Amino acid sequence: MTKYMQPINPIRVWQRGDDANYCHPVFAMGVVDVKLVPEVEYLTINGLFMRKRDIMFAEVLLDGVWTAIKDHRKASLDPA
Repeated sequence: MTKYMQPINPIRVWQRGDDANYCHPVFAMGVVDVKLVPEVEYLTINGLFMRKRDIMFAEVLLDGVWTAIKDHRKASLDPA
């Protein structure tokens, strides 16, 4: 079961198209369990459900600036 929450700050997602890139404002977002691997799902104001594989990237409005939401990988420790 997916539980949706409305973001505190505005979020938008970008989708690649054949002729242009499309921006979709997000109404709510949720975490979906897909075979025990959680995945973020965005619900746009137009009623579209979009998962990470459906979008190029997402942005959040922080202090008046659209900032990309991205993964930050942990540095691997060198055992030597």
